[in-house]
Amino acid sequence: MSEDNKPPKVAPKVKAAPRPGQIYWCDFPKDAQLPEFWKRRPVVILSPKSQLFGHATVVPLSSKAQPDNRNAHSFKSVLPGEQISWAICDHILTIAVSRLTPPMRQIPKVSHADFQAILTLVHKNIPSPRPPLN
Repeated sequence: MSEDNKPPKVAPKVKAAPRPGQIYWCDFPKDAQLPEFWKRRPVVILSPKSQLFGHATVVPLSSKAQPDNRNAHSFKSVLPGEQISWAICDHILTIAVSRLTPPMRQIPKVSHADFQAILTLVHKNIPSPRPPLN
């Protein structure tokens, strides 16, 4: 993509910067390639300091059971119509805040214990710094 064909800057649909543990709907890119996430789906915000006109780091959620996925955390859903949500902790993404839509009037949050479990799995999927070999 050349500098002349930059993607558009889209105004956010949310009224405040997202906070860690909050759940929003995210409009993932329509040109995704499997196994990337696509379509609208819920996400948990990870970013400690998102800005309204900036970006946020998120973990996508799925209602599809993931019992064999050691990188997924299940929890009681806080979204209407869903029983269980699964945080897919090896699909960490940074997206524009403008891709987010509030799922309801009051922004739901995962519990503190579930957010800590999600963070633990996310950390397991990021390499740790290692001392240099001599």
